[in-house]
Amino acid sequence: MKPQVDKKIIGFDMDGIVLDHTKIKLFLAQKFNLDIKKEQTSSDIIKKLIPKDIYPRFQIYLNHDPRFMYMCSPMPGAKNILSRIKKAKIRYFLISRRSKPIQAVKILKHHGFWPEYFNKNNTFFVTTPEDKNIKAKELGVTHYFDDQYTVLDKLTDVKRRFLFDSINVFKNPPYKRIRSWKEIAKFI
Repeated sequence: MKPQVDKKIIGFDMDGIVLDHTKIKLFLAQKFNLDIKKEQTSSDIIKKLIPKDIYPRFQIYLNHDPRFMYMCSPMPGAKNILSRIKKAKIRYFLISRRSKPIQAVKILKHHGFWPEYFNKNNTFFVTTPEDKNIKAKELGVTHYFDDQYTVLDKLTDVKRRFLFDSINVFKNPPYKRIRSWKEIAKFI
């Protein structure tokens, strides 16, 4: 990891970056009798495939229902790279659009991210992608990692935006594509 000579300040989204929801999305799609494949589980894709009358319930199950919300798993390599970032004293933040922050913190605790890597000092919950941009600008974020290019489009005040595409579905994204936390380490 490079020493922090250029004052990078890193921002991360939570879902799809720190936590992997691929398996639970497939499980829930099956529960709703939807034929969704692994390569269709990216938030920017799956939202277009699930009928509008089902999508709100799908999201509630995924993010808020205690029977399902802990079924996600840590993204491979996340803890290792976050540990290296901390050790290098690089400032970093979690900026997430979770509507129920208390539940999000419980999920982070469940998976060993809270308070070791994320805590009340470096974690912020916002409502819209535009709010993410406002918070990132306020914090001075220079590098932001998100799994939704539609969110990255709104982060106009962040100099370097990266699309986290762990299942390799976006062939020509408008942002630098990152497939793993190991690749994230190259940019920090």
